[in-house]
Amino acid sequence: MSNLRLVVAGLAALIFMSIGCSNKESNSVHEVKENPSEAIVKQTPEEVEMRGIFKRGFEIHELDTNGKVYYVSDPEQLLMKDSNKIGQDGYYKLFETCVVGVIGSEGGYGPTGKYENEITVSKICV
Repeated sequence: MSNLRLVVAGLAALIFMSIGCSNKESNSVHEVKENPSEAIVKQTPEEVEMRGIFKRGFEIHELDTNGKVYYVSDPEQLLMKDSNKIGQDGYYKLFETCVVGVIGSEGGYGPTGKYENEITVSKICV
């Protein structure tokens, strides 16, 4: 019987401690004061127009614009549709194009992370 009392007392103490800790944590969150002058301003990324050679191959999806190479993110598959119009129906592609899109921040893009630059295509230029 005394073992049962110890177990119940231990569980009760554990429950009270966890409730007390969770209340203290939530109170500390309410103590944070907002400073309107330090508000983060969201900036809409600016679209750019780029002309270059698009190349697609095994782990390659790039746009070469005068020596600067960008990993191409094409969520709407616009370049694939454009390549089919000019008769490039296979997986491997190589053609000159003009795209409009948003440049990403520098980082390791692509399947192997080898690209420092990225462009997310939103439309094809004329």
